[in-house]
Amino acid sequence: MEKRCILCGRMFVVEDMCETTEDDDLLTPEPRKTVSICDLCRKKLKHEADKSQKPTKPVG
Repeated sequence: MEKRCILCGRMFVVEDMCETTEDDDLLTPEPRKTVSICDLCRKKLKHEADKSQKPTKPVG
């Protein structure tokens, strides 16, 4: 399944994790749209988050 990244707009392929449906789950609410982020943007966000968590080095 192809999805579009919400950050950069690039199309990328996503594998469905679960294709099963059960007849007992008739009262479950409709699924919401999932947010999709490509691997490149995910790695960039992780790098920026890790960088912001590091303590600043003293000058001098």
